[in-house]
Amino acid sequence: MPVKNYRDDLLKRLCDPRYSSQYLKAALDETLKDGNQEAFLVALKNIMEAKKTINNIAKDMNELQENSVKFSLEKEPLTVENLLFILHSVNLTIDFKPILE
Repeated sequence: MPVKNYRDDLLKRLCDPRYSSQYLKAALDETLKDGNQEAFLVALKNIMEAKKTINNIAKDMNELQENSVKFSLEKEPLTVENLLFILHSVNLTIDFKPILE
């Protein structure tokens, strides 16, 4: 049986909006539990890579912000404005629901 390349398989699955929204939701849920944003940022970058929009997002962000600093999740803090722009660019939205204990 051939071995699949995990990364290639993940990126292919992330092209499905239903899968990518659940993937990002799971990463955000973990961030909300432990406060560590790294998993969420990695998930967001994976989705952007899968959608092949990271370069277009960088260009649009620079034009919107009217500066020459290249957009990078490693170099700039993720703001709500940036997050909403990125989510829109990859055709995702945020859905809130109460935590029922």
